[in-house]
Amino acid sequence: MTLKKSVRPIAITALTGAMAGLAALSCSAVTSDRSNATAHTIPALTLPSRPPQGAVILLSGKPDDLRNNWVRRNSTEPPKWVLRNGAAVPMQRTDITSKQEFGDHYMHVEFRTPVDEKGNPSTGGNAGVGVQGRYEIQILNDFGRNPSTHGSGSLYSQKAPRVNASRRAGEWQSYDIIFRAPRFDDDGKVIEPARATLFQNGILVQNNEAFRGPTGIQYGEFKGEAKTGPIVLQGDHDPVQFRNIWVVPL
Repeated sequence: MTLKKSVRPIAITALTGAMAGLAALSCSAVTSDRSNATAHTIPALTLPSRPPQGAVILLSGKPDDLRNNWVRRNSTEPPKWVLRNGAAVPMQRTDITSKQEFGDHYMHVEFRTPVDEKGNPSTGGNAGVGVQGRYEIQILNDFGRNPSTHGSGSLYSQKAPRVNASRRAGEWQSYDIIFRAPRFDDDGKVIEPARATLFQNGILVQNNEAFRGPTGIQYGEFKGEAKTGPIVLQGDHDPVQFRNIWVVPL
């Protein structure tokens, strides 16, 4: 048992590192100027959507997922979200926070920005995934737009994605996030910033990029930076749906 526990994190770390390196090489082979790169010129990797053994399942479509794994943000109350066809849908413009906290981890998230009955975008699709409750990976209905620090795949307000890899509103999309928590000295001072590698729909959009501290999603919670923190899903803007969320601690 001891051997299995020690091997699994090493294997997953090697796998995610290899994926990041492969995608980075693919990007550099296509263009040395990311402003000329598009999601059509960069190949998408086929990443696992099923959780591996040992993953922490936060959202799988089961009726008890929300109650067992999440709380309404800024409280210990059950989330004001509902499950529809296996997807979590925000209600009453509220965020939710995972009960469990994480340090270094690999996270898979699937999401869909809303459309009306005719299939047209019904909102701006504004939402986000708050890693450790402090570092936001932005979600937005921005198919076909230029990459920006407030667009999908951005480290919100800090780092634009390498390319815009968004699909059209109403289509399911995925984020695969490899997160490295900040490091601290013995006095609690940050000596290495939090970092993230992000694949959107299998396309590398952030390559081991550093956060310049929290992005603003903490809203007065989760002061400063920490070794661990929860996952926050934004629902206070638009009713973006989420499904199939799992985390592998690294």
